Amino acid sequence: MLEKRIIAAATIFVLAIAGVIALSVRVFGIDVPNCLNDVRPFKDAKVIEQGPKRYEVHYVARMWKFEPADLNVVPGSTVDIYLSTADVTHGMQIIGTNVNLMAVPGAVNYARVKFDKAGDYLVVCNEYCGVQHHNMAGRIHVTDKPPEPPPQPAVAAASGRDLLDKYGCTACHSLDGTPSPGPTFKGLYGSKRTLADGKTVTATDDYLKQSIEKPDSQIVKGFDPVMPAMEIPPNDLHTIVEYLETLK
Repeated sequence: MLEKRIIAAATIFVLAIAGVIALSVRVFGIDVPNCLNDVRPFKDAKVIEQGPKRYEVHYVARMWKFEPADLNVVPGSTVDIYLSTADVTHGMQIIGTNVNLMAVPGAVNYARVKFDKAGDYLVVCNEYCGVQHHNMAGRIHVTDKPPEPPPQPAVAAASGRDLLDKYGCTACHSLDGTPSPGPTFKGLYGSKRTLADGKTVTATDDYLKQSIEKPDSQIVKGFDPVMPAMEIPPNDLHTIVEYLETLK
């Protein structure tokens, strides 16, 4: 008799848990994020308007920002989010929604969210990813106005200063000598650098390019090896080095 009661209680408990899960999915929209095995990781952000109030967004998490940093959709929009990372593991939480994803190297995670209410939704990284983790954030603007097309870029080539911002270099390197997680760019070009192994090198074009593309190869003494390897087109890399030469 006791065994029957235990089995009945266990059955009721399992059914109750299943009911709570079903209620969470149907009423509150809580669901388990999906890791997609048939989508390859990507490093370029993309926003695709699939139809009225329907968007597909390819988010890229990288030290220490989300791309796109700002997204505009209209109220009532359904957004399919595909999340990839360009470097280390990050988190992605959209405040005010049930979206909470991990950006894991080599994988793409997915979630669907519907924005019924107008307002600004903060996107934050909730997985520690380095010294500037606390500054990693983005925003989703849900407005009554349709999203405006982005302004066309200028025909002229981007300056070295703009490229430093584009690739996130100024998050860890100052331009005016202010102490930062990484060496300042001011006076860097042509200076003598003491490495962690005690060797001394000169900050020439080749040294700077190698330090950007393979930062672990020549760690400057007194700084932690936290900089990720950068994949920068040769023309942009050349422009950056030319700009660093001007920062006396």
